[in-house]
Amino acid sequence: MVFVFGRLDVTAKFGIVQKWIVKSGLALVSAGALFNFITLSRPPFTEILMNIGLAILFLWAAVFHYTYFVKKKNNK
Repeated sequence: MVFVFGRLDVTAKFGIVQKWIVKSGLALVSAGALFNFITLSRPPFTEILMNIGLAILFLWAAVFHYTYFVKKKNNK
């Protein structure tokens, strides 16, 4: 979330609605994961599997955006 919205040139391209939808979605996923960790709740196996899938998806997105936007821009 910090990587995507911490850079002005990336967020300036988004419309206000798109910016808030993405921010809200990322914040809710992050807050839910943190709350589960803080309360030490024991989630069912399907939720653990879904969280692993989301983590892999977000990791891929961060690596993709870094290599496609940041690294490509620095090479020019």
